[in-house]
Amino acid sequence: MSGERLALLDGVAGLAPGVLLLERTGTLVAADLHLGYEEVVGGVLPLWSTAEQLGTLARLALALRAREVILLGDVLHGARMSVQAARCIRGGLAKIVEAGCAVVAVAGNHEGRTRGVDVLGETVESVVRDGWHLLHGDRPLAREGRAIIGHLHPSLRLGGSRSAPVFLYSEQLVVLPALTPYSPGLSVLGDPCSRALRAWVDRPGALRVAAISDDRIVAFHTLAALRAALRAASK
Repeated sequence: MSGERLALLDGVAGLAPGVLLLERTGTLVAADLHLGYEEVVGGVLPLWSTAEQLGTLARLALALRAREVILLGDVLHGARMSVQAARCIRGGLAKIVEAGCAVVAVAGNHEGRTRGVDVLGETVESVVRDGWHLLHGDRPLAREGRAIIGHLHPSLRLGGSRSAPVFLYSEQLVVLPALTPYSPGLSVLGDPCSRALRAWVDRPGALRVAAISDDRIVAFHTLAALRAALRAASK
C-alpha cells in the first residue's frame, strides 16, 4: 500500500489518494468514483480509471485488513454501459470482496436507487457506522447527527488547470474528495462551495482542510484561515 495516512478526527483517518478510514469498525469509505466515465463521454477511451480506482481500493482493503468498503454515491458515471464496461466494474468490485471486505454501495444522484442495480446490485440511501451517518450528500440529512458525505468534489486550486482534492472536516461533518481522476472539483475557496456547505453546517469556514498531493496529505487550519492567508499573500 502506498500513500500517507493522517488522523483527521478521533477514530477517523484520511488516506491518500482520498479515502477515509473509520478505525473502530475497519470501514473504508470512498466517494464519487464515477466508474465507466470514459465510455459515457464517448466510448473511445480505455477504461483505465475504472480498473485503477477499484484496484486501489482492493489493495487498501487488503493492506489495512478492512472489514468493509462503502462507496458513497456516484459510483457509476452513467447507468447505461457496454457489457465490457459492466464486466470490468463487476470484476473490480469482486476483487475487493476477495480481499475480505463487504462492499456497500450508497445511491448517488448519478445512479440513484435503481438505475445502477444491474451493475452494482442493491444500493442503500444511507448507513450508520462509528456514530456517523454516511450518505451521498446531494440531499441534507433528514435527522440530527454527524454526517460523512461526498458529492461536492472539494478541491484546492493550485494555479492553471491544476488542483488538489481535499478533505473538509469537523466533529459534525466530513466531506470526502472525489476519487475520479477526471473532475477538477469544486473550489473550497469559492462561494458556491460555501453555499453548498451551509446545508450541512452553520459555519463552513470553521471546517478544517487537508489537501492531497500525490501520495501525501497536507493539513491546513480552518477554511476561513486558509482563505485569509491566501488573500494576505496576494496583496
